[in-house]
Amino acid sequence: MMRPTYPQNLAMRSLVRNSGIKGNSFKWIDGGCRRFATGKRSPPPPPEQHRTAPKPLPYQPAKPNPKLTPESSPKPVIPPTPPPFSSSSSSSSSSSKGYEDKRRPISELVRDRWFPLFGAGAAVVCVGFFTSSLVFYWRTQPAEHWTPGQEPETPTGRPTIQSPREFDQHLDKSEWRFGITKLRRHIGSELARGHVLEVAVGAGRNFDYYDWSVVTSGLESAEDKEKSSWFGWSGKADGKKPAPASASAPQNENAILSFTGLDISPPMLDLALTRIRQVVPFMADQIPRKPMFYRLASKTADSGEEGISLANNRIRLLKADAQTSLPPPPSSPSDPNARPEKYDTVIQTFGLCSVRDPVRLLSKMASVVKPETGRIILLEHGRSWYELVNGLLDRSARQHFERFGCWWNRDVELVVRAAERAVPGLEVVRLERPGWVTLGTHVLVEMRVREDPARAPPHPTDTNSPFGTVDGDRDQDSAKTATSWWSSVVSINSSPKKDN
Repeated sequence: MMRPTYPQNLAMRSLVRNSGIKGNSFKWIDGGCRRFATGKRSPPPPPEQHRTAPKPLPYQPAKPNPKLTPESSPKPVIPPTPPPFSSSSSSSSSSSKGYEDKRRPISELVRDRWFPLFGAGAAVVCVGFFTSSLVFYWRTQPAEHWTPGQEPETPTGRPTIQSPREFDQHLDKSEWRFGITKLRRHIGSELARGHVLEVAVGAGRNFDYYDWSVVTSGLESAEDKEKSSWFGWSGKADGKKPAPASASAPQNENAILSFTGLDISPPMLDLALTRIRQVVPFMADQIPRKPMFYRLASKTADSGEEGISLANNRIRLLKADAQTSLPPPPSSPSDPNARPEKYDTVIQTFGLCSVRDPVRLLSKMASVVKPETGRIILLEHGRSWYELVNGLLDRSARQHFERFGCWWNRDVELVVRAAERAVPGLEVVRLERPGWVTLGTHVLVEMRVREDPARAPPHPTDTNSPFGTVDGDRDQDSAKTATSWWSSVVSINSSPKKDN
């Protein structure tokens, strides 16, 4: 019987034949190949899931159960019948099952959580005591309130807790938040025109919104003129010279022809000079980087006050007390005799709270404004519509005066009506409380002086009040001021913005 021939044997024989291996070595290799081919290999172990279960423990027979008698057989337990099915009952029972299992007596809860319970009770007692004491104090101690101009201390209008520069920087965010920045823009770009006088100019926060195009005309250098004419095609192509800007015929109706600013504090005038250098064109060369008013000021020929003249006497900053006298408008540098008699616009922002006699100040302002066409613009803060707000202003008036030097609880409308009766021909054109954020504490007033005082409507007087009739004027203008705050907001928001 022939042995079977395997492919590996044939391959090995050909390999040995070619390599020259002979004799016993060939037999040894041949036998190894035969053992490998004919040997039996153990199968691979089964996977985990196919492994056989372990052998059980030795069998132990169960003990026989005793026979149950009818008397000893246990009774079946009947589960309680559930209530009728409903979505709300099922959800509540399922959600409260865990809570019912963990219910504990109140004594145990108090013993475990006494600290937070005690803290909550103490907080409630403190808040209740503070509220009741505040109400008791509010009812038993009336707030201090004085007639405008008769306060116990004379206002100064200067802060005492911080420098003027820090005070000016502090006003940026607060004025934007309460809408005062929008009112300043409205006054400077739409109401100011012609020859402008600003009383209590302070740090010059209105300078950003004036139109200085006419005031600064002719101040540019020769190089700037050549550049502007080259890029503007201003008449050089046809050999004609560009027409110079005329102060009497401005291109913009609201452009100012001259500006005069008054303040009694030299540090505030330093800030005003800095702002003029930053805002007004061509002023960076005429004002030093860190200006100081008392070093640059001199006696002015027009008013006799100590001040600074800029832009060919079209811009003036004077140190003067507005309650004593107000300077006349500046004269023209080309013709000193051609001096305007009065101003076209007189502006004051937040100044009536800082003077001793506000009615006298308004009478001075009325004496330097042009009749009929001239305007007096006031932006002030004072008492509100609501008595609750007025009570808060009265109770904090002394603290506010100690910090900022002004009485912020004055009745601006009362002061304006008193000046309207005291000055012949002076009348209120507009009195509004713009914005609801300030709760009526800010007042925008526009006044004029009639050329014929006899045409002005008569105002009833009251001898008992130092400022004349109060209730009669309020009743007369109630329909005008009741809804004026909303109309003013609409008019200001709808007006175009003119930022320089």
